[in-house]
Amino acid sequence: MEILDERKNKVINELVEGVKTKTDIAKGAGVSRQAIYDWLSNTEFKAELDRRLQQRKVLVEKVIDSKLESAVDELIELAHTTTNSRVKAQVLQYIIDRGLGKPTSTHKIETDMNAANEVDKDILDAEFEEWEVEKEDE
Repeated sequence: MEILDERKNKVINELVEGVKTKTDIAKGAGVSRQAIYDWLSNTEFKAELDRRLQQRKVLVEKVIDSKLESAVDELIELAHTTTNSRVKAQVLQYIIDRGLGKPTSTHKIETDMNAANEVDKDILDAEFEEWEVEKEDE
């Protein structure tokens, strides 16, 4: 198992932050851009990068979770206090959709199916005439 040196650790930290380009990261670490791509093919390097990305994701999710109740309270307060009816409607619709799930557009599906099943009146008249002739011949 390879131990990551200081340059690789620096590159991993920069990649996890996600602010700089790989070119800028390479310059800062004193390596070529190609070296970073080569390292990304290395199993140990990639595993450490993935581990740190997962750590960061978990940390961010915890921060968001800690602010969630406050954000919901502010959203509800906004719905109660806003004078803009459009904003109020959007906030309330968002809260309803989150609670009940967003409804699907069944009307559009039915409309599309009806449009696909429509037959021209002339074609129907011709079909009926043909059917009547066949019936008379029997």
